[in-house]
Amino acid sequence: MLSYFRLFFDLCLFRQPAENVPRSDALLLLTGGAAILTGAFNALGDYRISGALFVATVQVLLFALITWVALLLRGHRERWVQTMTGIYGAITILQLLTIPLSSWHSGLVAPDVTGVALTLPLMAIAAISIWSLAVTASVLRQAMQIPIAAAVLIIIGSQALLLMIVFLFAGPVISP
Repeated sequence: MLSYFRLFFDLCLFRQPAENVPRSDALLLLTGGAAILTGAFNALGDYRISGALFVATVQVLLFALITWVALLLRGHRERWVQTMTGIYGAITILQLLTIPLSSWHSGLVAPDVTGVALTLPLMAIAAISIWSLAVTASVLRQAMQIPIAAAVLIIIGSQALLLMIVFLFAGPVISP
């Protein structure tokens, strides 16, 4: 298990190519579940537990579907398990980094403040989010053999679609 953690950590630091991720359905399910749990935990500041789990699950499943279609169109469908395992494993590690930052940010913001309060932990979360985009784009670029800009556009498009789905089915952000 430690070797998998090290592999995903190295993916986050661009030290390992995505092709080194094992092709394992069990590992895909494990990393996908971990991505859902860490994503839901990070969404708890904005949603109730059920809403946070819904948003995280839809995000993981929607991105998996979009990636599968994109790989299919590029003729690399066989790379889907490795690609998603690498992305989910790396994203889980990066989301774990944001959990204490979210708590720190919440402790710095007064409960009666409306809108977004810019704090050091929030800026760190934003930096980790950008890093997450870069890691995901790198894995997609390698798997699909496309330019990095195309990979970024796929990610941004899937996030925009996710937001539309969340607002359609879950409504706007609900405080706990």
